[in-house]
Amino acid sequence: MAGAKVDLTQGSIPKHVLRMLGPFAIAIVALMSAGLVDTWYLGNLTDEARPDLGVWALAAVGIAFPLTFLGNSANIGLGAGTMSAISRAIGQDEMGRARRHAASAIVFALLVMTGLVTIMYLGMPFMLEFYNDNDPAVIVMARDYLVISFPGLVIVSIAMMCNNVLRAGGEAALPSAIMILGAIINIILDPFLIYGIGPFPRMEVQGAALATVLGNSIAAIFGLYLTVILRKAIDFKEFSLRSFRNAVKVIGAVGVPAMGTNIIVPIATAIGVAIISQNLTTVDVAAFTLTMRLEIISVGLLYALSACIGAITGQNGGAGLTDRVRSTFKACYWISFIWGTMIALVLTLIGPWLVGQFNSDPELIAKATPYFYIVPITVFAYGFVFVSAAGLNALGRPKFGLIYTIIRSLILYIALVYIGVKLDGIRGAFIGIAAANLISGFIAMGWTLKKAPMIAVKS
Repeated sequence: MAGAKVDLTQGSIPKHVLRMLGPFAIAIVALMSAGLVDTWYLGNLTDEARPDLGVWALAAVGIAFPLTFLGNSANIGLGAGTMSAISRAIGQDEMGRARRHAASAIVFALLVMTGLVTIMYLGMPFMLEFYNDNDPAVIVMARDYLVISFPGLVIVSIAMMCNNVLRAGGEAALPSAIMILGAIINIILDPFLIYGIGPFPRMEVQGAALATVLGNSIAAIFGLYLTVILRKAIDFKEFSLRSFRNAVKVIGAVGVPAMGTNIIVPIATAIGVAIISQNLTTVDVAAFTLTMRLEIISVGLLYALSACIGAITGQNGGAGLTDRVRSTFKACYWISFIWGTMIALVLTLIGPWLVGQFNSDPELIAKATPYFYIVPITVFAYGFVFVSAAGLNALGRPKFGLIYTIIRSLILYIALVYIGVKLDGIRGAFIGIAAANLISGFIAMGWTLKKAPMIAVKS
């Protein structure tokens, strides 16, 4: 890539956002659909000897999900640092530096994720002890899922960095293709590995984990082809210890705090699941798991929006165009609000029906249904939080996103879910999540527009 594929410092800001949003939205929907397909197949598992197998599988994935999400969140944080460093270098017309940063980002991510996965493997028995009040079979299934999932977190780091290298240059179609390919492979393999169709063994939750790992592996290979060979956006020939040290300083300045920002969310979710498992029942854990998976229907486009904003704020902030940076934030907030309101109305109408498609247990359906009348209408505000964080990360100012996420997830989410569970069971947990979304969202939007600097730190 001799230069940015798209100059985001020129032209209409809303048009740039919408141009990038379409492909990223499709990619996010594909990626999250893989998680929904996993959930559907697992929720419909049957076995005469284990009549509650579907509920157990959902609960097991619910317990495992915050731990795999923690690893994926670390990857997202490293990706934010990569995209920030490269987009700012492009905005400053330093293409050689951008390619060196890209090469270092791949190596850095592999080293960090290998270390993190090793720690998670060693700590897994202790982390699972928090859920010992559940059926023992659920804990065993969660452990089986994690043993396969953890190595995949190292592999997906390659796909994630390649994705962010391309996004930093203003591209939308190719980075989206990386995500879509991995999701399609995952979805195709799911029924064969979960149910044991044809020559494949019946692996149940382990099959869902393996399908994800294989999909991510192919996505990583494709990502390297696109960035190294097709776009020549990564230059390993100029890689050296000196360039690596310099890149790590720049990438880490944003990537490490952004990792912290993203890791906070699964930690809070894990604590939320623990609160529910220790105070309520396995069916409540399964209902909470299912609603959190179905939440991706409402937040998918908002995640795509956060993937768009960084390249635009990074290039414009790097070029010193602060008015365009502020306009980018405003455009993204409006899109968050419009989308959040529309999808909340849809989920209110079809939510209870959706739950029934994933599991037929009447008690589970009854416990999950209130979610759709409480949480979706507040998702737009949660979008304000991660759109603000992503835009400011790209400017080299990750502390704002870290603070916003601490307020939302470590303070409000945990406290309000705990209070809600104590007062009103699983419905109270949903009310707590909704309140955390609203309060933190308006704090993030107000502070970003009034107080946060709109100029980028030098890459």
